[in-house]
Amino acid sequence: MEAPLPSTGGSRPLSLFGVLGLGLMSLLMYLSGLLVWLTPLPLLYAYRRARGIKALVGILLPVAILAAIYGAILPFATDRLGAEGALKLFFWVPGLGLGPAVESWNPAVFGIAYFLFFALIGVLLGEFEAQPYSMTRLVGQTAAIVFLSLAFWLALYTWGAWGDFVRGLEGYFVKMLGEIAKATPAEEEMQVQWALLKDHAAGIAYYAVRLLPAMVFNLLLFVLWLNIVVARRLFAAWGGVFPFLGALKNWRLPFAGVWVVIVFAFLWIVDAYVLKTDWLKVAALNVFIVFVLVYFFQGLAIVAFYLNRWSLSPMIRLVLYAVLLLFFQPLSF
Repeated sequence: MEAPLPSTGGSRPLSLFGVLGLGLMSLLMYLSGLLVWLTPLPLLYAYRRARGIKALVGILLPVAILAAIYGAILPFATDRLGAEGALKLFFWVPGLGLGPAVESWNPAVFGIAYFLFFALIGVLLGEFEAQPYSMTRLVGQTAAIVFLSLAFWLALYTWGAWGDFVRGLEGYFVKMLGEIAKATPAEEEMQVQWALLKDHAAGIAYYAVRLLPAMVFNLLLFVLWLNIVVARRLFAAWGGVFPFLGALKNWRLPFAGVWVVIVFAFLWIVDAYVLKTDWLKVAALNVFIVFVLVYFFQGLAIVAFYLNRWSLSPMIRLVLYAVLLLFFQPLSF
């Protein structure tokens, strides 16, 4: 069994300039696209080394820069270059690509809220880093806090207009599927599939919107898992983080997780043959989607255990993480 790594909590506190530098590094990762999933890492380290108001500066500076980009630089570029020219120049700014497709779309709300989503992950991981938590509790507790915070913000943002918000999302998916279906594939079989996609766009959009909670929660789980794994490797030279987790290859899903899947499978059957209520089916689907990723992580832990047991090259594990990063990359846009 691996010996626990010492925590960074006893290291010399960061200076204000150090915190500002880490905040800028986090912003660059956020705007890079490829490294967006690692946005919490610099903030995690800043929070562990500089708690309180000083640590919050590392978040406030990127938020101020993003506000300046959305509120001043983008309008100026749009006036000078036109909407299309500004979009080509600032394609790397989160949220701009959805503007033409969604009415009343405010890219600033999305872009700043998306960064704060990652920032909250970094702060919470920094807060819980020195606690004697298991991997299950660390990820579960952090994910629950972030997800509930996101739900609370969304409730406030859509207060009194929730129905319009949902219909707007459905309309966006229908429009997106319509754009995809405009392409004319060469093969006859693909033409039939494209026609089915166009004909059933409304039904697909209906379920796509109602399965978004599971998609967002899976994104949250992936970001948490990735940042914990990378932080343990990256910060080992500076004292290490998460000293109580032990070897992640030994992680096992608690048996209660199996019962959750069984219960919702039973509810699915009851709903299909007795109740016939759409909301119960949607709830079960969301749970199934989340547990697909959870069992995937369980499989990764088993693979890592045998890779370590067979003394294979660590490069294989590095390639695996790189493939995962690229596989989940489309979710960042």
